[in-house]
Amino acid sequence: MSHSLPKTQLETSSDPYLELTNQTQTIKFPLKKAQLILGRATDADLKTPEDWLAISRYQATLTRHGDEYEIYDGITKNGTRQPSRNGLLVEQRRVGVVEYYQLFDGAELQIGQDPMTLIRLKYHNPQNPKFIVSSTTRNQSISIKNRSIMLGRDPSCNLVLDSPVVSRKHVVIDKVDGGYYQLFDYSTNGVFVNEQKVNQSMRLPDGCTIRIGSFILVLSGDRLTLQDRGDKLRLDAWEVTRIVSKHSRNSQTLLNCVSIPLEPGQLIAIVGGSGTGKSTLLKTLLGIQPLSGGYVYLNGSDLQQNFNIYRTQIGYVPQEDIVHRNLTVDRVLTFAAQLRLPPDTNIEAVIQKTLTEIELLDRRHTLISQLSGGQLKRVSIGVELLADPKLFFLDEPTSGLDPGLDKKMMQLLRKLAHSENRTVALVTHATANITLCDRVAFMGRGGNLCYFGPPSEAPSFFNVGRDDFAEIYNELEKSPEENQGCSIEDYCHQWNTRFKQHTDYQKYVLDALIVPGKINANSPEINQANQRTTKLKDKPKQVKPSPLRQIRVLLQRDIQLVLADRFNLGLSLLTAPIGIALITLAIREQEPLTLGDG
Repeated sequence: MSHSLPKTQLETSSDPYLELTNQTQTIKFPLKKAQLILGRATDADLKTPEDWLAISRYQATLTRHGDEYEIYDGITKNGTRQPSRNGLLVEQRRVGVVEYYQLFDGAELQIGQDPMTLIRLKYHNPQNPKFIVSSTTRNQSISIKNRSIMLGRDPSCNLVLDSPVVSRKHVVIDKVDGGYYQLFDYSTNGVFVNEQKVNQSMRLPDGCTIRIGSFILVLSGDRLTLQDRGDKLRLDAWEVTRIVSKHSRNSQTLLNCVSIPLEPGQLIAIVGGSGTGKSTLLKTLLGIQPLSGGYVYLNGSDLQQNFNIYRTQIGYVPQEDIVHRNLTVDRVLTFAAQLRLPPDTNIEAVIQKTLTEIELLDRRHTLISQLSGGQLKRVSIGVELLADPKLFFLDEPTSGLDPGLDKKMMQLLRKLAHSENRTVALVTHATANITLCDRVAFMGRGGNLCYFGPPSEAPSFFNVGRDDFAEIYNELEKSPEENQGCSIEDYCHQWNTRFKQHTDYQKYVLDALIVPGKINANSPEINQANQRTTKLKDKPKQVKPSPLRQIRVLLQRDIQLVLADRFNLGLSLLTAPIGIALITLAIREQEPLTLGDG
């Protein structure tokens, strides 16, 4: 049964219509009724094929509002909200179940995150056309039949992939004897095919996914499709648990079933007192600490399993600054870029862009030792921004800064999140400027998530004064004497339970999360599309940079460090001859190579 409309019918009709596309097929639905249900169910108004498994039986509801349509995720039956399984995404942000998304001509949405099964939706309204020109066009497709093609950053490539971590001429795909396609890797930062690292070359199976930097491409027959640019990264933590054993019989819970979504364009603060699991949660979300239970998904992919694939797309700034104080800002960024980026990168252009982002262009030639605390932290941030990561983590970035610098730092992080749709998460104990964040996670003892949502709504949940975030700290740190003998951990667990029963948990956590493979226990469906995502595989190997290049760059840096410290250099040159003379005097009557009398 075909669901595609004749082209002439669409051209002559003035009705809005919805265009759905998977890898090889496009379906167009005219929108005529005031309310329409999209899904695979037999009674859906806009019924999709049964083998489009990314789509739920009742995926979305469209409602006419004036000349346009609004859309929301799932359906509402008998007053009960029923979200779809894989969500309805706009730039990797989930459309809510009760919060409508206003459609306009050219609006694009996505169902699912698996590159092999996801569905793209595009809304058209001939009555109210809009002409949208975007440099981030997805679904760009080229034919590779009977020709050799090159992919990379160079403008001469058949498909240009503009990213600092992509080499100018990254890979070549050729058709070889036997009629299949072969990929040849000429890059610095590597290529992954079906989530496995390519060693120099690899035969490409039909339907495979190719990951180059943040870009995801799919090979289907003789066509190569740019499925995702990876410039919008979302992180979904689902029931993340971390338990460590202190002794053979005793264990400590550092994280207790924490579920939070981190969406593109958001600045998220993880707040709490000492020992509440803030840094543990950050490092778990980062993918560098093991889990006792739960999952962390990056755009639908298991981050713990596939960390090596996403390594170049994640930035991390630790609490302690690790830049060399005897180098200038320019030299610190130059050496970092030489170590992290391909050798054919225009490093000057990358540094210029980075200095502009961190607002230190006028301090380019200043020694690190002469910078203020806030400027030093900006340099540490700049080192990570060189690779243009879209997922950015910071551990106590405002620690030790005065209130004015604290605010400036938070404003900078907010700009980094909002200007390029980065996902930025930070750990902080300072709450003076927490209202600049889009979301805040309050952690309590025992690794309990006590609140997650907009900062403006947290005081109301904890029943404290407006913007009185310090009182929230006090509430979560009540001693047993203040709380009828209840331990702090148990009291925080009570807040955790209270939050999970609150409407804010449904709204800001459950309705926003996208968890591949999570199936409603009452549903008879078997989520075949997500079984591929959750199937255990060997972890992809890490792409290791050239040792010779690393040694050369590190030697250059160390020589500059020695030359920059003129006092110690002069002292070494002065004392070296004296030391040699004293040693010679001490052993003047001994044979230097004898071992003694036996």
